[in-house]
Amino acid sequence: MKLLTDDDCLSLLAQHARTSFDDKSELKEVGLLLVKKCKGLPLAAKTLGGLLRCKETKQEWQDVLNSKIWDLPEENNILPVLRLSYHHLPSHLKHLFAYCSIFPKDYEFDKNELVFLWMGEGFLEQPNVRKRKEDLGLEYFNELLSRSFFQRLSGSDSNFVMHDLINDLAQFVAGGTCYRLDEKMDTNQEYRVPEKTRHGSFLRHEYELFRKFRAFYQVQGLRTFLPMPVQNSLVWPPFYLSNRILVELVPKLHSLRVLSLSGYSITELPSSICNLIHLRYLNLSGTSIITLPDSLSDLFHLQTLSLRNCRFISKLPPTLGNLSNLRHLDNSNTDQLKDMPIEIGKLRCLQTLPKIVLGKVGDLGLRELRNLTQLRGTLAIVELQNVTDIEDVKEASLINKNELDELQLTWGSDINTSQNRISEDEVIDLLQPHDNLKNLKLEFYRGSKFPSWIGDPAFRKLSSISFSNCLECTSLPPLGQLPELKHLRIGGMPKVKCIGTEFYGSGVLVPFAKLETLRFDNMPKWEKWTAFADGVQINLPHLHQLAMFRCGKLTNISPLSFPVLRELDLEKCNKVLLEHFSSLDSLNYFKVEGIAGLSHLPTELMQSLSALEVLECCNCNELLSVWPNEISLEHLAHLRRLVVADCSQLVSMGQGEQQLPCNLEVLELFSCPNFVSLPNDLSNLRLLRELIVKNCIKFISFPENGIPPMLKRLEILSCNALESLPSNISDLERLEIKDCSSLKSWSTGNFPIALKKFAIKNCTQLDPVSETMFPHNNSILLEDLCLCNWTNFSNLLQRLHGFSLLVELYLSSCYGLKHFPEQGLPPSLRALSIEDCASLKSLPKKIRSMKSLVSLEIRSCPRLDNFPKYGLPPNLSSLRIWDSKKFRPLTEWGLHRLTSLREFSICGGFKELELLGDDDCLFPHSLIKFSIARFPSLTSLCKVLENLTSLRHLSIMNCANLNVLPSEGLLEKLWHLEISDCPLLRQRCLRDRGDYWPKIAGIPCVEIDGTYVYRQSLV
Repeated sequence: MKLLTDDDCLSLLAQHARTSFDDKSELKEVGLLLVKKCKGLPLAAKTLGGLLRCKETKQEWQDVLNSKIWDLPEENNILPVLRLSYHHLPSHLKHLFAYCSIFPKDYEFDKNELVFLWMGEGFLEQPNVRKRKEDLGLEYFNELLSRSFFQRLSGSDSNFVMHDLINDLAQFVAGGTCYRLDEKMDTNQEYRVPEKTRHGSFLRHEYELFRKFRAFYQVQGLRTFLPMPVQNSLVWPPFYLSNRILVELVPKLHSLRVLSLSGYSITELPSSICNLIHLRYLNLSGTSIITLPDSLSDLFHLQTLSLRNCRFISKLPPTLGNLSNLRHLDNSNTDQLKDMPIEIGKLRCLQTLPKIVLGKVGDLGLRELRNLTQLRGTLAIVELQNVTDIEDVKEASLINKNELDELQLTWGSDINTSQNRISEDEVIDLLQPHDNLKNLKLEFYRGSKFPSWIGDPAFRKLSSISFSNCLECTSLPPLGQLPELKHLRIGGMPKVKCIGTEFYGSGVLVPFAKLETLRFDNMPKWEKWTAFADGVQINLPHLHQLAMFRCGKLTNISPLSFPVLRELDLEKCNKVLLEHFSSLDSLNYFKVEGIAGLSHLPTELMQSLSALEVLECCNCNELLSVWPNEISLEHLAHLRRLVVADCSQLVSMGQGEQQLPCNLEVLELFSCPNFVSLPNDLSNLRLLRELIVKNCIKFISFPENGIPPMLKRLEILSCNALESLPSNISDLERLEIKDCSSLKSWSTGNFPIALKKFAIKNCTQLDPVSETMFPHNNSILLEDLCLCNWTNFSNLLQRLHGFSLLVELYLSSCYGLKHFPEQGLPPSLRALSIEDCASLKSLPKKIRSMKSLVSLEIRSCPRLDNFPKYGLPPNLSSLRIWDSKKFRPLTEWGLHRLTSLREFSICGGFKELELLGDDDCLFPHSLIKFSIARFPSLTSLCKVLENLTSLRHLSIMNCANLNVLPSEGLLEKLWHLEISDCPLLRQRCLRDRGDYWPKIAGIPCVEIDGTYVYRQSLV
């Protein structure tokens, strides 16, 4: 970050100190001296300002200026100003801040989750303070935030991060009591953890071996076992934890206060979890837990139990009521949870309980909520059809639970399951919440009317409402009276025929004054929408999203006014509905789908869409053209993206000379079987960058003028009538042509020099690329080439050696390919895949010298003879060989010399694998992943995989007689073992029964016949 001037530093300091120098010249004088010590660093100015916030006199500021800490050397690169800020923290905040050193740098944390951790560690025990621990923790958090020890993430109220320098400070002051396993270390490495460590955290990896954590045995006082997610990852794989960690290690960590197994694919906890008698925080969120052991109820001190996103858990321990100190039971997003114990009602300290599942007579009922007076946040009451006693409803006393923000009331979806001997109208009337409520959801309510409290303007904080499948209600409540309502979703109400004045309420100057999003879905009998109240037209002044789905009978509508509407989505509605929308000059996104009888979009509507950027027309089977003849497309000057899909009668975009808006950037046509050709003005679209035409079986040609000059991406898929490609393709960067069986000729002009990705698949009649199309200097920028089932590829292959930037080459079903050209392949190539090339006899002679090639795959090339006759590329990291029959014996390949090889996959052939001697060394020690398939006579892998000390993934498939795995020393280092269609081996590896089970039980992920062994009970 750019350094600040002293004046800017002073301004930033004053801002964070919450002071003004206008009438405090004596403070400004000291402030000018202080900011010079900030050296232009914004963080230093912010932190110093936070320190000075509680100091009001000149003397207090001078004491900070004259502190001896300024003169200390920058030990461990800790800035003096940061050490000074820490020095001035109250003692209770010092401890809380130092604990944050367990977070890796750049880790984004939720403030409430941090407070729960502090609470679990016992940091918030203040015997003389009457505040709730959670409130006290948030107060302490805000103090640290005000001193710039934390930074708020933009756009979030609850997520924060620590600056790297602040993180360094936290590690420094923690002094070794907090230990963080370095993310750069090999996950197989055995760590040495200092004995004084009290709080341990580590980055969660895809596979966790027991040996990584073995050192924790020596840490008698360990209080924290906390995996941290690897953030900013584009892919979230399953995470697997060795079962030995759960069974052997965790129960012996007797001092644990905080235990998290979040995100791992564990399916059960050992009953020995009860040994952790000091445990206060247990996080099982995102695991594959099915049930919890009854012994969990012995954890008397447990305060937080997180089961969030445990999608397989079906029930809770019946003695859960023993956890009298439990304050937070997060069971949100647990769809399979159907059985909750009646003892929930004993948990008087409970504040978090997102869901309660009501049972039948004698099981958990609403009555159990009466003692849960501290509930806050979200509460979903599920299976309300099981309520049989009105006194239970009264005792639930929701109206007195004034800290609930969100309430969801759900009845069973099966209309025949109701146990009710009382009316649902009466039940919902008595379930009135406190008027502090912010969000309300109703699902499968079968009462005939809504209660009077829904729509009561006393609910001044209610901002979101959702009604889903309220099957018997004939009208809507007066929701327009709610002053803060912003989001409204109404769906599945088959008896509503009219929405009118009752919806807007009475005595309201502006109904729905703050409504921003409105969605109607599945309203099959809704016919009339009156937009008047007390004779005045309703104007929804802040509505910016409107969606109407499956409202097929709605035709009688008053003129609707949406002055700031930005998104409109109409699906499976009557076409008449479109005629009632006008003056949508703020609309950016418009989608119509499944509108029966629509031949084109209405003229008046289209002329009002002056701000439209995205238009999607889908599944409109009578649509002949997108817009009417008389419309001037100048009104659509802002349209950037047009998508037309599944419109079976579409013939053209429009009529007349101009059929497409001039500033279009993306045009996509999918599954329009009668669409014949693109408009002649296509080449005039100077901004068009992407054109995709897919599954348009009558699409026969491009316009004579070709494609626009700025087009970079062209995809033509499953257009069987197309016979020739467009002209002017020379500036394309991406060209994909697939499944065009009639395509014969290329366009005139040059081959695209700037083309980076080129794919041809199943275009058997396509002519070869003419020699004249290639530039004389062969300066083509191609990086990715895919040729599949194309006969006339030879000219292109002859040019391959000159494609100096080519990185990936995929050849499949090129039946005429016998040999590669003498010049070979470009030296830049990194990945080569050849599949089902039945005539191929040899690979390039110079393949051994291709130092950039790291991935080689050969499948189903039956005539490929004597491979690898010319050797193998020296830097291969992945080699996959399947269904090839005339290769040299593996012992002659020299695989052991490929020191970069990490992955090897082999399928069939190579009988010498069954005859290996003790001294044979086939594979390099670098191998990490080994896959073997279709070796019916192979009985043992001991000699095959001998000495592969780096092996982590082993996959064995279709080896019917294989019954011996590698040595135990190799097995204990594996991360992933996959066995499929190996009946003998399967029996030996059965969980808890097979004789191999003790040897493989510590492998984090064992899959047998496609199922994770710890999840087999789920299948």
